[in-house]
Amino acid sequence: MIKILITTLILTSSIFAEDIYATFNVQADKESKLTLSSSGIVKKILVDVGDYVKKDQLLLELDNEDLKTSILLEKKKIELATLNLKYAKKAYERFEQIKDVIDEEQFDNYISKYERSQIELAEAKANLAYKTAILEKTYLRAPYDGVISSKEIELGAGVSSAKMETLFTLITPKKQLLKISVDEKYLNKIKIGQTFKYTLDNSDAKKEAKISKIYPSINPQKRSITLEASASDLKVGMFGHGYLKVD
Repeated sequence: MIKILITTLILTSSIFAEDIYATFNVQADKESKLTLSSSGIVKKILVDVGDYVKKDQLLLELDNEDLKTSILLEKKKIELATLNLKYAKKAYERFEQIKDVIDEEQFDNYISKYERSQIELAEAKANLAYKTAILEKTYLRAPYDGVISSKEIELGAGVSSAKMETLFTLITPKKQLLKISVDEKYLNKIKIGQTFKYTLDNSDAKKEAKISKIYPSINPQKRSITLEASASDLKVGMFGHGYLKVD
């Protein structure tokens, strides 16, 4: 009796299970359009399309010789300000010990020089930090490990921070996403964790993936729902079709 009941449940489940047709395209798990927040002329391009890069690797550099010179001058100002503060502090400490026997105005002058020397050193350090930050903005570095999938800039070209132009596109090469499109009428039947069986357009090999995300809105042009599933070892831009098994 129990065997009959189990068999009946399995058959019933199979009858009501449904395969939903869906199409998909392959996208990078992570994709970034890289720009600079600084303007200038491109001095160096250190990577090309297809190059694998590490996080913080230098990709591009704008002409920044004037900034580098300015930073050297700021460092010299810090050296001078540090020396002036050293002498001002010694003079202040020396005259503080005999302030009761010297003119008050004269002692106030030493206090003033000491305080001014502290301010000048602090200003020099602040200027150096500011110009160093501006210099860093002339460098474009990789935000994470990945591969350069496109290059939109050439040596000697101008870059405008106002336009926020894409200079490179960086993607993760080993992990991809299947962006799956399903008719909106199946919205209430789709759940995270369901299996999507698919084939690529240029292959007969069958693959599987688990639905990991269901977009909350419906595409108004296609009247479709967008789903996501993780994949690997595929090429960005591939596409195909498959079936989503739902109860």
